Amino acid sequence: MNNARWISALACAAALAISSQAFAAETGGCQSFSWSIATELKWMKAADSQAAASGAKLPQPPEKAITLALEPMSAVSFPVAPTGKRKLEGEAHGGIVTFDSPSSAPGSYQVSMDVPGWVDVVQDGKALKPTAHSGKSDCDGVRKSVRFTLDPGPFTLEFSNIKNDKMKFTVKQAD
Repeated sequence: MNNARWISALACAAALAISSQAFAAETGGCQSFSWSIATELKWMKAADSQAAASGAKLPQPPEKAITLALEPMSAVSFPVAPTGKRKLEGEAHGGIVTFDSPSSAPGSYQVSMDVPGWVDVVQDGKALKPTAHSGKSDCDGVRKSVRFTLDPGPFTLEFSNIKNDKMKFTVKQAD
């Protein structure tokens, strides 16, 4: 094998190893999130989730999961353009839910989703920067959990780049 082919073969092997490690980093099950998601798992698996359609306005996040009916992203009027890059081929879905205020005191809240996708939190007309993120591809019930710092007052959750036309999510104060 000449040097060019040898270098090319090594580069391919390295790329495969790196992508395998990146994929492996997303496994580990529900117990391997960066923080406990025990409450979220209980809420996601309960039969009494609250149904809502994209565009819903609720007083506060309930102490249970919300099953959200999504729309094609082209039909959603996002208050702020989603910050996530489109990764899906074909039609992607999205939705928004606005809350009058956090469920208790302002502070750190986590939004957990049961499907892959993107979540932005919009408050005072701008997307908040997440303070932490954890996700696992092999946890039955929660795929992703993202933390944000919320101030008092209304906030909107924007979900985007979701393959399904419905999803479940939770919002709770971080422990």
